[in-house]
Amino acid sequence: MMWVKALRLVSIALALILLNGLVGGCGQSRVPAQSPFIVSDLSIQPEVVQPNETVTITVSVTNRHNTWGIYSLVLQIDGVREAEGQANVDAGGTENVSFTVKREKPGRYRVFVNGLRGSFKVVALTY
Repeated sequence: MMWVKALRLVSIALALILLNGLVGGCGQSRVPAQSPFIVSDLSIQPEVVQPNETVTITVSVTNRHNTWGIYSLVLQIDGVREAEGQANVDAGGTENVSFTVKREKPGRYRVFVNGLRGSFKVVALTY
């Protein structure tokens, strides 16, 4: 009978690990298919800037569930974690979350926010 209790504890522990999202994903922030949250409408404004000008990156987070919830967002630029944010979304509601970034070096920068991709470009100053 002791092994039955041990098996139950292992089953409970595994279920908790799975529910907390600690298995899989390789560090990527992913929304499971059954998630009540949808991340959409990536906006990068402006898409072309001069060095050290501000770029605003915005996404919309929609909560399809019938209760309020919090959803975590991760902004990556060129594969490097740049910032984190949270959306506190009412049941059935949508919230916009914005990040601001600046870059000094000219070039194209790839943006990734929870599955959405885009880019912006920094152009050299001309005199």
